[in-house]
Amino acid sequence: MNTLVWRLHYKQVYFALAALVALCIVLLITGVNMAHDYNTFMANCRATQTCGDASSQLFRGDGAIMDLVDATVVVPLLFGLFWGAPMLSKEYEDGTQNLVWTQGVTRRRWLSTNIMWVFLAAVVWAGAMATLVSWWRGPENALDTRFNTFDIQGIVPVAYAIFAVALGIAVGSIFKRVLPAVATTLGTFVAFRVVIAQYVRQHYMTPVTKLLPFARGGSGAPPGSFIISTVLVGPGGQSYGNGISPSDIPAVCRTGSFGGKGISLPCMVSHGFKQLVTYQPASRFWAFQGIEAALFIVIAAALLVLACRMVLTRDA
Repeated sequence: MNTLVWRLHYKQVYFALAALVALCIVLLITGVNMAHDYNTFMANCRATQTCGDASSQLFRGDGAIMDLVDATVVVPLLFGLFWGAPMLSKEYEDGTQNLVWTQGVTRRRWLSTNIMWVFLAAVVWAGAMATLVSWWRGPENALDTRFNTFDIQGIVPVAYAIFAVALGIAVGSIFKRVLPAVATTLGTFVAFRVVIAQYVRQHYMTPVTKLLPFARGGSGAPPGSFIISTVLVGPGGQSYGNGISPSDIPAVCRTGSFGGKGISLPCMVSHGFKQLVTYQPASRFWAFQGIEAALFIVIAAALLVLACRMVLTRDA
């Protein structure tokens, strides 16, 4: 059975390996240069005491490679589309599963062998990619920017890959056709990821809420924080969550520039205006990684149970 699985999928393995090697070469070369630039910059600025905002001065010429790294966020989805969804649906569509089941191979063994190898490949590939990306982003992570690229480093890419493959297998066991399985996997995966990132992730742990002074170009929260919301608060404690009206702005502050509204930021600060900032501290990055990874793996396990029931109890 293992030999049969290899003969059916060896081209996919070779293609994935070639893509990983190419990515590895590119990131190793550029990663060494980025690390050198970072170490040189930090050594010079510490000597002259002029570090300032290092994140705005470093890596400004690396936009293309950063876009490439950011694009690795879609890799787990590709596992689901090209490995998970066709694994069962193509067998059913072509009817080849019946041939296997009549050659002394039980449904359980056929299913478990296929699942074992596809998950092993996805975990190894995603783990290698996440490790490489995490290493490459080391200089930027040192500047407390990890929450900005939460989805492409750490352990969650592996969990996303496991979820995508499990989703594809489950959908394929239901539809038994490749195209519907691929389309449903794509839509479901994207929708689920968006919901988690936009509405669920921020609630993994109780956020910190603080009244902070204005900070030009930022929220005033500690560097690297996951900002959930910022609300303008007046000198009397009144909240302007829906926006401040011109009549609430001191007349002397209606000059200068602040957010394109003709408001002087220093003037607003001097009149007691502050920001109520709700955020997750940067120190919670790994806790959030563990929570989200566990969430996706539990859902993947449930999807696998569904797929097994569909295969083992339903007529071919």
